[in-house]
Amino acid sequence: MEVKKPNINLFIVGAAKSGTTSLYNYLAQHPDVFFPDVKEPNFYSDAESHNPSAYIKPKKGKFYHNKIITDPAVYFSLFDEVKNQAIVADSSPSYLWDQQTAKRIHKDFPEAKIVMLLRNPVQRAFSQFLMDLKDGNQIEENFKQALLKDAKFQPKTWGRAHLYTEIGLYHDQVKQYLDTFGNQLIKVVIYEDFIKDTAKYLKDICAFLNIDTNYIDTIDYNKVYNPYVVPKGKISKFILTYKNKFGLLKLLVPKFVKEYLNNKMLFKQEKKPIIEPADKAYLNTVFEADIIKLEQLLQQDLNQWKQ
Repeated sequence: MEVKKPNINLFIVGAAKSGTTSLYNYLAQHPDVFFPDVKEPNFYSDAESHNPSAYIKPKKGKFYHNKIITDPAVYFSLFDEVKNQAIVADSSPSYLWDQQTAKRIHKDFPEAKIVMLLRNPVQRAFSQFLMDLKDGNQIEENFKQALLKDAKFQPKTWGRAHLYTEIGLYHDQVKQYLDTFGNQLIKVVIYEDFIKDTAKYLKDICAFLNIDTNYIDTIDYNKVYNPYVVPKGKISKFILTYKNKFGLLKLLVPKFVKEYLNNKMLFKQEKKPIIEPADKAYLNTVFEADIIKLEQLLQQDLNQWKQ
């Protein structure tokens, strides 16, 4: 039986820890934009997850941040509620990293527009490391050692390896989309520019999507998405480190209990730490050549990443 495809005409493809969640939440407020209740379906990439519940079919009307969806019928059913929105979108950061995703998307939706946010790869890697520590997905508390261990990890699979440096080697990832879709269908936004003048770049994106730019003036930019938090103590760290080993038992915990644990018991907000100068210098050497190639590819000055 042939699966009926919705007209998905926008893919926000990453990079991870580069503002995609904020962009998702800002655009989701626009009346001309439809996002499904699964923020990251990961349908077009070969992503995996440590969390067994990520593979369970999502329930209608319930929001999920991340799922691993491989069934076309399940994926396309996420868009059953589309009405007359001009933009129907999928936002999955794994799509930029995966080497086959661009071709897979193009096969189904050759006229789709692509938006990608790219962040200074050194700061991106450090931000991901901090997130992994917070979520209990990283037990090595020394950033340099975490980088070296991850570099040796096999296989290089999204959701299994951390890919701290690999995700930040943008040139080949961006090039595959340019080669597949062409320049006219792709909008590249530099994260550092985006956070400095969010309204300006949101209007640019809306203009790229041919939807009303004036609606951006009504959006509240004060809300912080993905604020920096840390475990409250040793018990919190223990729970977070072993949470995925609880497997599907977590599904039995009511939503209000999970929210209470996250907001009151497990985490506390702190000032975000900065990367050590030696670690920064090390990563600068890792990314230097790729940044130069990316500048040439995009015909854009990225000196702010080199300083």
